[in-house]
Amino acid sequence: MSDAKDKTALQIEREEFEKQPILEEYLNTLKVWERRYCRLMRSLIDDFGEELVLDTVEKVWWDQAYQVGLTWREKFEQDPTAAMHAKAHSWHDDPMWARICCCEVPVLTDTRWELNSVRCYREVFKEMGEPKIAMSWCMTDFAAVRGWSPKIVMRSPHHLLRGDAFCQQIRFISDDPSLQWDYSKETSEKIGWRSIKRLEE
Repeated sequence: MSDAKDKTALQIEREEFEKQPILEEYLNTLKVWERRYCRLMRSLIDDFGEELVLDTVEKVWWDQAYQVGLTWREKFEQDPTAAMHAKAHSWHDDPMWARICCCEVPVLTDTRWELNSVRCYREVFKEMGEPKIAMSWCMTDFAAVRGWSPKIVMRSPHHLLRGDAFCQQIRFISDDPSLQWDYSKETSEKIGWRSIKRLEE
């Protein structure tokens, strides 16, 4: 699919999303919680410093998401392809979830699952000028994949919070466990709050 067609499809998804008032109401409720969370994090950062607070909450979010990912471990060990398809369909076949993140799935094969999202409920952090706080939470997607299986790898070459027009998540099956990331400062510099800090430097 060409870039022009990609942009057209993503714009159609965005317009369809805007036609769903009940979903907008749900998102607004989420945003109330997120604004409060963001203000709390900002207060802690102001008192204790950015690195201490964001490293701490990022690791807590990572550990929590990893544990959630482990609930799928048995399915991925039995059949990685079937489990990846089941996980993809559990998100994209749910009309509410699909519209909340306004997703398009350009690729879903036996070994690869790609999704693009032009909208995310975590964008409220960017609106508040706090993309680093958001990214300390966003990397939970990688932690969950880490919990699923050592054979599933995730990459995110584009991200709304880093200034891109859409988020792109790529998950694929690989027999090379070195491609999968554990939590570390280096991982944060690639996909966490430190990836935003690097853009500021």
